[in-house]
Amino acid sequence: IPVYEVRLVQSRRPLRLAEECIADAPSAARALHALIGLTDREHLACLFVNGNNRITGAHIAAVGGQHLIGAVDVRVILRAALAACASSLVLGHNHPSGDPAPSDQDLTTTAHIMRAAKVLTIPMLDHVIVTRDPSCYHSMLDRGTLPRT
Repeated sequence: IPVYEVRLVQSRRPLRLAEECIADAPSAARALHALIGLTDREHLACLFVNGNNRITGAHIAAVGGQHLIGAVDVRVILRAALAACASSLVLGHNHPSGDPAPSDQDLTTTAHIMRAAKVLTIPMLDHVIVTRDPSCYHSMLDRGTLPRT
């Protein structure tokens, strides 16, 4: 029978995000824009947050095409959150089209991730959609579109 160990391993040099702490939606949007805002394909990113709302890590969970991310494996997100000892997480993705409005698929995927994270008692604080324009974003929490679980 195999014996497994779970270890937190830094995969590359540390990121320099625009924000070190997530105090509100604008700070989350700035951090996510620095991470994925200028990419030409949709990226789903997770920011891992400690009890003081400081960002302790980031993870690119999925990369899609120009208009959507086909499949999101929730296990990948939660495995990384557990390994990073996250108290909570902020989900984010980019819309290269420039329109930050969430699609039906965005809302469905968000609800699915929130339900799974709730089982592990890792609350999802927000899901922020960023665009190439740093001032153009959609915070599901602030706009009231964050699904209720």
